[in-house]
Amino acid sequence: MRSCLLTLVALAGCQDKSREASKSKPLPADVQVLDAQGKLVAELKNTRPCRATIGPQELIVGGPPIVATLGSTKWTGQAEPNGTVLSRNDERIARVFPVGDPASGAVFDLHGIAQVRVTVTGTKAIVENKASVPIRRLTAAGGKITADDPALTITGTDDLILAALLSAPELLPEVRMLAACERVLIKKD
Repeated sequence: MRSCLLTLVALAGCQDKSREASKSKPLPADVQVLDAQGKLVAELKNTRPCRATIGPQELIVGGPPIVATLGSTKWTGQAEPNGTVLSRNDERIARVFPVGDPASGAVFDLHGIAQVRVTVTGTKAIVENKASVPIRRLTAAGGKITADDPALTITGTDDLILAALLSAPELLPEVRMLAACERVLIKKD
């Protein structure tokens, strides 16, 4: 009886220590995109499921495979050999490729034309449009990433591809959020 009591006390002590340890772990940083005036224009909560917000829209994204619902609209992301195909209510909308690459990323339309293409070299990234013309430069320095056009500051990440995807006004907000969330979710696997 006494040994059972001691075991119970020891187990209770272990649970208290594990609770304290989990409380002391820092939560992952939120990725925030701020405009030139410091106004929040996009945010990604680096959790599982991932939560992304652009303007008034918020998506809670699970996966992989990617799945989210916005009102009555169901968004999915199906992994295929040539990237992840994003669909809205079973209608294919875009393709993200490559997925998880630290040096490059792109979002293509269904005709294979890159809507945005991001290439990273060191602490800089160049974003190109569908005509392969550079439209934006991102630079990582001092714990933040800055974009030149539009002028944005991205905090909470050092991933230039993630920052470029989340801040790309050329893409539908839902596509931006899904592509960014997929990137953080595959890093957690």
